[in-house]
Amino acid sequence: MTALIPDWTEVAPLFEPDGRLRDLYVLDAGPEGWQAVIDGLRTLDPPAIFETDGEPALMPARIEDVFAVWKRASPSLRWNSGNVVVNLHFFRSDDIEFDIDPADVCEPEDWQALGGFMLWLAERAQRPVILTPENKPDDILLFCRGAGAAIEVNLTAED
Repeated sequence: MTALIPDWTEVAPLFEPDGRLRDLYVLDAGPEGWQAVIDGLRTLDPPAIFETDGEPALMPARIEDVFAVWKRASPSLRWNSGNVVVNLHFFRSDDIEFDIDPADVCEPEDWQALGGFMLWLAERAQRPVILTPENKPDDILLFCRGAGAAIEVNLTAED
Protein backbone atom coordinates (compact mmCIF):
# COMPACT_ATOMS: atom_id res chain seq x y z
CA MET A 1 0.00 0.00 0.00
CA THR A 2 1.27 3.49 -0.87
CA ALA A 3 1.68 5.96 1.98
CA LEU A 4 -0.65 8.96 1.81
CA ILE A 5 2.10 11.33 2.96
CA PRO A 6 5.51 11.23 1.23
CA ASP A 7 8.60 10.59 3.33
CA TRP A 8 10.29 13.63 4.85
CA THR A 9 13.41 13.02 2.77
CA GLU A 10 11.36 13.55 -0.42
CA VAL A 11 9.90 16.90 0.63
CA ALA A 12 12.50 18.48 2.95
CA PRO A 13 14.10 20.54 0.14
CA LEU A 14 10.71 22.18 -0.57
CA PHE A 15 10.77 23.72 2.90
CA GLU A 16 14.25 25.20 2.83
CA PRO A 17 13.77 28.82 3.98
CA ASP A 18 14.24 31.23 1.07
CA GLY A 19 12.53 34.36 2.36
CA ARG A 20 9.16 33.38 0.87
CA LEU A 21 6.14 31.77 2.47
CA ARG A 22 4.49 28.70 1.01
CA ASP A 23 0.85 28.89 -0.06
CA LEU A 24 -1.56 26.04 0.46
CA TYR A 25 -4.63 26.16 -1.81
CA VAL A 26 -7.89 24.27 -1.85
CA LEU A 27 -8.75 24.56 -5.53
CA ASP A 28 -12.18 25.55 -6.85
CA ALA A 29 -13.69 25.29 -3.37
CA GLY A 30 -16.66 27.53 -4.12
CA PRO A 31 -19.11 28.44 -1.36
CA GLU A 32 -19.74 24.80 -0.40
CA GLY A 33 -16.04 24.01 -0.02
CA TRP A 34 -15.41 27.21 1.93
CA GLN A 35 -18.29 26.41 4.29
CA ALA A 36 -17.12 22.83 4.80
CA VAL A 37 -13.60 24.01 5.63
CA ILE A 38 -14.62 26.73 8.10
CA ASP A 39 -17.08 24.34 9.76
CA GLY A 40 -14.24 21.85 10.14
CA LEU A 41 -11.79 24.46 11.39
CA ARG A 42 -14.17 25.14 14.29
CA THR A 43 -13.75 21.55 15.49
CA LEU A 44 -9.95 21.28 15.43
CA ASP A 45 -7.82 20.69 18.49
CA PRO A 46 -6.08 22.93 19.30
CA PRO A 47 -8.80 25.38 18.32
CA ALA A 48 -8.30 27.76 15.44
CA ILE A 49 -8.12 31.45 16.38
CA PHE A 50 -10.29 33.81 14.34
CA GLU A 51 -9.31 37.47 14.38
CA THR A 52 -10.61 40.73 13.01
CA ASP A 53 -7.90 43.35 12.49
CA GLY A 54 -5.58 41.25 14.67
CA GLU A 55 -8.00 41.03 17.61
CA PRO A 56 -9.64 37.75 18.70
CA ALA A 57 -13.26 37.53 17.57
CA LEU A 58 -16.07 35.04 17.22
CA MET A 59 -16.00 33.43 13.78
CA PRO A 60 -19.31 33.91 11.96
CA ALA A 61 -21.21 30.71 11.23
CA ARG A 62 -21.57 31.31 7.49
CA ILE A 63 -18.76 32.00 5.04
CA GLU A 64 -20.84 34.81 3.51
CA ASP A 65 -20.79 36.54 6.90
CA VAL A 66 -17.00 36.14 7.16
CA PHE A 67 -16.59 37.77 3.74
CA ALA A 68 -18.97 40.55 4.82
CA VAL A 69 -16.48 41.45 7.58
CA TRP A 70 -14.16 42.72 4.79
CA LYS A 71 -16.44 45.77 4.42
CA ARG A 72 -15.16 47.06 7.79
CA ALA A 73 -12.13 44.99 8.87
CA SER A 74 -9.61 42.29 7.90
CA PRO A 75 -10.64 38.80 9.03
CA SER A 76 -8.00 36.09 9.48
CA LEU A 77 -7.62 32.72 11.10
CA ARG A 78 -4.58 31.04 12.62
CA TRP A 79 -4.18 27.39 13.53
CA ASN A 80 -1.23 25.29 14.65
CA SER A 81 -0.72 22.04 12.79
CA GLY A 82 1.88 20.66 15.17
CA ASN A 83 4.64 23.30 15.15
CA VAL A 84 3.48 24.70 11.81
CA VAL A 85 1.43 27.90 12.01
CA VAL A 86 -1.22 27.90 9.27
CA ASN A 87 -2.76 31.27 8.36
CA LEU A 88 -5.97 31.95 6.45
CA HIS A 89 -6.78 35.49 5.35
CA PHE A 90 -10.17 34.89 3.69
CA PHE A 91 -9.26 36.31 0.29
CA ARG A 92 -12.45 36.31 -1.75
CA SER A 93 -11.92 33.62 -4.31
CA ASP A 94 -13.15 30.24 -5.35
CA ASP A 95 -9.80 28.96 -4.06
CA ILE A 96 -9.07 28.86 -0.33
CA GLU A 97 -5.54 30.15 0.31
CA PHE A 98 -3.56 29.41 3.45
CA ASP A 99 0.06 30.34 4.04
CA ILE A 100 2.83 28.81 6.12
CA ASP A 101 6.40 29.73 6.91
CA PRO A 102 8.63 26.97 5.51
CA ALA A 103 10.99 27.46 8.47
CA ASP A 104 8.22 25.92 10.63
CA VAL A 105 8.57 22.65 8.69
CA CYS A 106 12.03 21.56 9.79
CA GLU A 107 11.47 18.08 11.22
CA PRO A 108 9.71 14.92 9.98
CA GLU A 109 7.03 15.44 12.65
CA ASP A 110 6.31 18.94 11.32
CA TRP A 111 5.89 17.55 7.81
CA GLN A 112 3.61 14.76 9.07
CA ALA A 113 1.39 17.35 10.77
CA LEU A 114 1.27 19.58 7.67
CA GLY A 115 0.73 16.62 5.36
CA GLY A 116 -2.09 15.44 7.60
CA PHE A 117 -3.65 18.90 7.39
CA MET A 118 -3.43 18.82 3.58
CA LEU A 119 -5.23 15.45 3.54
CA TRP A 120 -7.81 16.77 6.01
CA LEU A 121 -8.47 19.78 3.74
CA ALA A 122 -8.93 17.57 0.67
CA GLU A 123 -11.37 15.39 2.61
CA ARG A 124 -13.29 18.32 4.13
CA ALA A 125 -13.65 20.32 0.93
CA GLN A 126 -13.83 17.33 -1.43
CA ARG A 127 -11.43 19.24 -3.68
CA PRO A 128 -7.77 19.12 -4.74
CA VAL A 129 -5.17 20.72 -2.46
CA ILE A 130 -1.79 22.08 -3.60
CA LEU A 131 1.29 23.63 -2.01
CA THR A 132 3.17 26.31 -3.96
CA PRO A 133 5.81 28.98 -3.41
CA GLU A 134 4.29 32.27 -2.21
CA ASN A 135 2.14 33.97 -4.88
CA LYS A 136 3.00 31.32 -7.49
CA PRO A 137 -0.15 29.19 -7.72
CA ASP A 138 0.93 27.67 -11.03
CA ASP A 139 4.24 26.37 -9.61
CA ILE A 140 2.87 23.32 -7.79
CA LEU A 141 5.30 21.70 -5.35
CA LEU A 142 2.92 19.19 -3.74
CA PHE A 143 -0.58 18.13 -4.65
CA CYS A 144 -3.39 15.95 -3.40
CA ARG A 145 -5.95 15.19 -6.10
CA GLY A 146 -8.82 14.94 -3.62
CA ALA A 147 -10.38 13.04 -0.76
CA GLY A 148 -8.61 9.72 -0.13
CA ALA A 149 -5.75 10.51 -2.52
CA ALA A 150 -2.09 10.56 -1.55
CA ILE A 151 0.04 13.71 -1.53
CA GLU A 152 2.28 13.71 -4.58
CA VAL A 153 5.57 15.52 -5.08
CA ASN A 154 5.83 17.49 -8.33
CA LEU A 155 9.35 16.71 -9.46
CA THR A 156 9.05 19.20 -12.34
CA ALA A 157 8.34 22.24 -10.13
CA GLU A 158 10.42 25.36 -10.84
CA ASP A 159 11.43 25.96 -7.23
